[in-house]
Amino acid sequence: MTDILGKDRTTEERGNRVERVLLIVLFCNLLVAAAKIVIGLATNLQSVLADGYHSLSDGFSNVIGLVGVAIAKRPSDEGHTYGHSRYETLASLAIVALMAYLGISVLTQAVRGLGRTDFRVPSSGEFAVVVGTLVFNILVARLEDRAGKRLSSPILRSDARHTLSDICVTCGVLVSLALIAFLGAPAWVDSAVSAVIALVIFRAAYRIFREASDELTDHTAIDPREIAAVVLTDPNVRGAHKIRSRRSGDLIYADFHVQCDPEMPLKDVHAMTHRLEALLNERLGVRISCVIHPEAEKPRREIDPR
Repeated sequence: MTDILGKDRTTEERGNRVERVLLIVLFCNLLVAAAKIVIGLATNLQSVLADGYHSLSDGFSNVIGLVGVAIAKRPSDEGHTYGHSRYETLASLAIVALMAYLGISVLTQAVRGLGRTDFRVPSSGEFAVVVGTLVFNILVARLEDRAGKRLSSPILRSDARHTLSDICVTCGVLVSLALIAFLGAPAWVDSAVSAVIALVIFRAAYRIFREASDELTDHTAIDPREIAAVVLTDPNVRGAHKIRSRRSGDLIYADFHVQCDPEMPLKDVHAMTHRLEALLNERLGVRISCVIHPEAEKPRREIDPR
């Protein structure tokens, strides 16, 4: 019971930290989105508007993330004995749906805007504001990605990738603005850049979907050979096999068989299993919960992760 309560406390503390990061990023995204949308409406440039709506969708994804994390940090209960951490991953899929809808909307507007000439060339001040949002987004994306890795948070990593796509989009918009404002490029350049923006959004959505689906379908979280290499450093372990692992939020669940001396006392076997779990947590640098099956030693020492 102590271990369970300890894990729940850790999950809640981590959830609180993830929520604080999401709230800060939400505020930043709303500021950036407002600046871009105002300029897009003033100039009637579809690429700038599309970029602004993309930034606004970053804010929506933050809200989705906050809801997912609020559920994910709940303690274990009778219906969810492994906890609720995968709700955070489900929130990532909601972000995918949001990005897919946004990509379709941007692509539709790009097609409708072909041949349109009712736009105004942006001023140097407006151009500078868009450049400023780019620099601001780079800082936000880097900080959020670092927080996502530090907290092993799928929602923060997904949201950081969403913000990273926003950076790529803004770069495209700046190219479009430069071509129109300084080189007198034709109007269709605006629609072409909007279409590229849509493709960037679709690509980012696919990458988030692939990572979330790997977790939800119990894709192998750690190479079995890595686990075997660590386990076999224990002097009482003579072999390891049938190694499996899967991820659930920031926690990895692993189970495997180890061969040891059949004459080893039960208390020593029990101590060995706890020692192996602590060793894996330390050497691999991740949170791992292990189910270890001790069995009689085989004739030779082996590493067989199957």
